[in-house]
Amino acid sequence: MLSALATSAVPGFQAVSAQQMSSAERDCALVHDVQGAAWVVELPTSEEENTRLLARVEALRAITEGIRQRLSFSVPKIAGTLDVQGKTLVVQEYLPGFSQRPKNITPAMAVAMGQALARIHDIPTSAVLEHGRLTHSALDELRDAAGIVDSAASSGLLPQSLLRRWETACEDRGLWQFEATVIHSRMQLGRFLFEGEGVAGITGWRLFHIGDPARDISWLTTPASATFAQSVVTSYRSERPTTDRWFLQRARFWAELDIARWLLHGISSSNEAVVADATEMLQALNDRVAGDLESALTQPITLQKHPLAQ
Repeated sequence: MLSALATSAVPGFQAVSAQQMSSAERDCALVHDVQGAAWVVELPTSEEENTRLLARVEALRAITEGIRQRLSFSVPKIAGTLDVQGKTLVVQEYLPGFSQRPKNITPAMAVAMGQALARIHDIPTSAVLEHGRLTHSALDELRDAAGIVDSAASSGLLPQSLLRRWETACEDRGLWQFEATVIHSRMQLGRFLFEGEGVAGITGWRLFHIGDPARDISWLTTPASATFAQSVVTSYRSERPTTDRWFLQRARFWAELDIARWLLHGISSSNEAVVADATEMLQALNDRVAGDLESALTQPITLQKHPLAQ
């Protein structure tokens, strides 16, 4: 059925084989055409998923050929869309490559990831502005972070020491002195597709926009990425030596705020299991960073050398 609908979405499309890849959220098939090219044909099964899919289509269409030529990896292309009883069928290029688990990441892969992230952040902002993508200045990003902190604090479930840590980060002007860049904004290890030890493609572009580049590094500050994070960051910094000095601290801050977002999601959806999970995660974070100067989000005065010290 999906193969047949694809012929209406893409003029001249001729399918020769199809493999089912459906899930609870969407009907989906991997389809090969007469030229041997592979395509993903998907049709959402809910309004919520349809909204997400439309956002992804809009984002991918904003990634022009000019932008793609600046990248060292592939980004999916949209071949065509079709309205099917109020839902949007999408025919999208299939990207080859394989995702990897943290334990399988080699030093060469880590270097390749750092280089790929740098290429994203080097995309001219003007190229994205032409297509109406969201723009967040450094001040906008600070307001976003402060809003999350305030909402989490009002829940009464945020440890006081963690609240002080986050408030200090929001109040540190130096931490928020950076130049907004084009960012992926939903980056995680699973977005990278590898061929050999190189990055062949990156997926998940639905929310890409202009904002804080540290958001794309936040996943590297979590324990799951500890074995290769430094290599990725070193590679990234070598490609973008002008990166601001507090880049990694903000990345850690965004990662911590993801737990607060999870808490707020649980509260807003009245999901007690999510609230309990987020509360446990916040307490574990509080225990992990308490007294750990290596995890400091800002430079406490106690770490500065005393003027009279020899």
